[in-house]
Parts: sequence; structure tokens; C-alpha cells
Amino acid sequence: MVLRLGFCDYDGAAPTRAAALFRIPNIVPKPTPMTLAPAEAAGLPAEAPAPTGPPPAAGRALLWALLFGNFVIGTGILLPAGMLTELASGLAVTVSSAGSLIAVSGIVVAIGAPLIAALTSQIDRRAILLTALVIYVVAHAASALAPDFEMVLAARVAIGVAAAIFTPQAAATVGALLPPEKRSAGITMIFIGWSLATVGGMPLGGFIAHTFGWRAAFAIVALLSAMAFIAVALTLAKGVRIPSLSSQSWMRVVKSPALMLVLLVTILNGTGQFTFFTYLTPSLEDSLSAGATLLTLVLAWYGVSATLGNVIATRAVGRIGATRAAHISLLAMAGGLAIWGSGASVLPIVLAGATLWGLGTFATNSIQQARLAGLAPELTSASIALNTSAIYLGQALGSGLGGAMINGGWLPELPWIAAALLVLGAAVSMTAARWERRH
Repeated sequence: MVLRLGFCDYDGAAPTRAAALFRIPNIVPKPTPMTLAPAEAAGLPAEAPAPTGPPPAAGRALLWALLFGNFVIGTGILLPAGMLTELASGLAVTVSSAGSLIAVSGIVVAIGAPLIAALTSQIDRRAILLTALVIYVVAHAASALAPDFEMVLAARVAIGVAAAIFTPQAAATVGALLPPEKRSAGITMIFIGWSLATVGGMPLGGFIAHTFGWRAAFAIVALLSAMAFIAVALTLAKGVRIPSLSSQSWMRVVKSPALMLVLLVTILNGTGQFTFFTYLTPSLEDSLSAGATLLTLVLAWYGVSATLGNVIATRAVGRIGATRAAHISLLAMAGGLAIWGSGASVLPIVLAGATLWGLGTFATNSIQQARLAGLAPELTSASIALNTSAIYLGQALGSGLGGAMINGGWLPELPWIAAALLVLGAAVSMTAARWERRH
């Protein structure tokens, strides 16, 4: 049985799959453009005929280009969290107002991703992806030069639009170009870019902001976006188009109590995590008097734990099922945040909490998507598209809630509030499990 983890499939053969990531699958050669039906999560059904694409060398280069593009997109989305104090100080706003920069981009992606997918399905994927990267270049350059907070906020709206385009459409492009037996490894590979953004991009961006100023961090992301534009332009040929999903698929998801409860779990997961994640920098500065080096260390530690957790999740889902894995992951994160909150002024306790929290971060998103795919395989395209929106909606709600708590003087309590929301998410997850058994 094949399970969908994150934006990819997992069939239980972890060593083989991991090896495939670094061998990078070849793309079946044929130089003509094409139009293909949508996949379960990336644009094509598993039973679709072998697609066409560029020669193998060009195919490998394209996967690396899209991986790099996802790294840049992820770094840009997460960047404000790593330099929130510098942004607030430099733009003469409160920390909670600076946190709204993450909330705004989250709302835009939550609403924009499914709409853009539906409205642009007949547009060449090369044009779509390059347009997204142009927007990213311009928006980050504008942020670097912004004279005030309002300008940065407007730029974040544009950044959200670009992210709503690039990440799902990069997956759709790979799904369209790779034959069924190589799709999983190819899509998995390009999403390593987001993992790298959490492990390295955001912490390094924060370090640059602490050392050289927040404008320098935005400028570097603009430069990286331009490099990603060149890489995609050189490796992706014209002619890939993917028809949109039918309205009936969307309605069947909305009318399913089991699917909607699972999507609510995703929202609560994002809300709980981003209630605290958005404000990690001011929290660490307050509790540990953290400077640039220590902030970078803690953020990188958390990112490594998150990446390791996703690897563990691929095995756990195959052994105990996605539903039980979701319960465990949510409660583990709640426990990690509670540990952090109980000893926020002691570095080893903070790192212990960050480890447990991080192990569930990427894992829960992957598990939730595997859960949706297993619950209604024929609706995977629609349910996972809505799950992506739910992830970003949770980020926006969490950033807003955390900002409101800080305005009320509750900064030290943020880990506990986040933990409580994740416990609520686990309770909803258990309720969803009862509906899943009836499905």
C-alpha cells in the first residue's frame, strides 16, 4: 500500500526511497509539450500513462533547480520569525505587529493556493513558476528598501502570492514530467528544499539580520530568488499544462465529516505551533538573554529535530497507521512545548523541549496528508490541496493569537498556550478517528 507523506508517496521501503533521493530519477525523454490529468497530490493519477519530458540530464538539473526554489520560498516565508526583534525595532512597531507579517503571508497562501491552482491550470507551468520567482525577487528587494512597516506588509502579501504559486506548482510539474514509478522520489526530493529552509535558511537569515541588519537578510533572499529564477529558466522547458480538479471532488471533501475533522486537526496543529514559533526570537531573548549565536543554535537545533522527525514519521505510519501516529505526534509536541515552558530560562531544558517539539513539526503535516490519502484515495488531490490551505491558515491564526498574547503581557506563557492548542488538536484527532472508522 502506498501512503502519501508530505507531498510525496511512501511505500514502506525507506532505504530504497532514501537512496532514490540522491540518485535522482531520470525523466523519460520526448521533446514535445503535453497536457495531462491531475495527480493525487502533484498533478497526475498513479495510473496515468508514462509522461513525456526533457532528456535525463536536463531532468536531474530541473529537480535540483526546483529543490533550490523551494529552499528559497521556505526561507522567505519563515525569515521574519528569525529576526522579529530586529524588524520591530527597525520599523518602529511592536513585536506583535511584526509578527503579523507571517500571519498575512499565511492567509494569502491559505486562500491563494487552491484558487491559483484552479484558475491557472491551463497556463504553462514554466511561465507560472518563473512569474512566482520574479514576484519573490521584487517583493524581497522592496522589503529590503522599505521605508516603513506598511511597505513591508504589502511586500509580504506579494510574497504569499508567490509561495502559493511556486511550491504546489513545482510538485505538479514534477508529477507531470516523471513516470509513475519515479514520481515519488522526485517530488520527495524537491521538498527537501523546505526542510533545508528550516534547518539552515531561517537560522542563517536570522544570524545575518542580527549581524548586518534585517535589510541585508531580505536582500540576500532577493538575490537567491534571482538565482532560482535563472536555474528554473535554464532547466524547465515550455509546454507543461495540468487540468484542474472537478468541482465535485471539492464538494465531496467538504461534505465528509471525517475529512473535515482531519483538516481541523491540521488547523489546530498550525495554530498551536505558530502561536509560539512566530515569537521564538523575542522569547529566547527574554528568557535566555540570547544573542545572535545562541539564537542561531536553538533555531538550527529545532530544524534538525524537525527533519529527523519526518524521517521517523515515514516509518511510524507504515507500522502503526497514520491516525495513531497523528495522536502521538500532536501529544509529543505538546509535551515538548510544556517542557520548554517549564524551564525557559535553562538552555538544556529549552533544547530538550525543542527536540520533542521539533520531532513532531514536519512529521505531523506529513502524517496528516497520509491520513487524508488513506481515508479517501479518490479525493486525494482535493483533500491535500485543502490541507495545504489549512496548514497556512493555522500559521496565520497562530501568529495573530501569539501577537495578541504578547500585547497582553503573556510572552512567557506562549509555550503553554501552544501546548494547550496541540492537546486540543489531539482531542479532535481522536474524534476524527471515530468518524474514520465509519467512513
